Amino acid sequence: MLGRKKNSKLIKTFPPEWTESLNKILNDTYKIESKHSGKYFDVYGQIFDQEVLLVVSYLSEKDEYEAPIALFLSSDKEQNLTEEQIKETHNNLIDVVGLFFDEIFSDVEWNEFEPHWQEVSHKNQNYYYKISRENINLTLEANKLLGPEFHDVEIEEDFEQ
Repeated sequence: MLGRKKNSKLIKTFPPEWTESLNKILNDTYKIESKHSGKYFDVYGQIFDQEVLLVVSYLSEKDEYEAPIALFLSSDKEQNLTEEQIKETHNNLIDVVGLFFDEIFSDVEWNEFEPHWQEVSHKNQNYYYKISRENINLTLEANKLLGPEFHDVEIEEDFEQ
């Protein structure tokens, strides 16, 4: 389970045009940093019945097994009930991703991983984040191999709102 809320049921993934658009924005915005480090951004999103989850990974171009920086962002269902709220959440998630990566790239020695869910506010809305070394693409592949019954197994206890 990638989401923050343990009992959430997956409804669908983010539309590809949205994730591809955010991929392009991030890779264009951080082109200099990406070229220097030999890395690129990859975006994945899921919509659950109780939350919306966005995962932004900063991955190596040459070694798929090199540990990435993975930013997980979650917002509660109550913030995503109307079309206007969904648009606001999407815009805010883009802003928050930018704020995090601006901070990461501003410090050459950055190493402040936070593997447990933490709350952050942006534009009077609450979001939850964690920053890990998890390669989301490998996790998704492993989940496919293990099957749907594995998704309900809890490996670690996370902060739940």
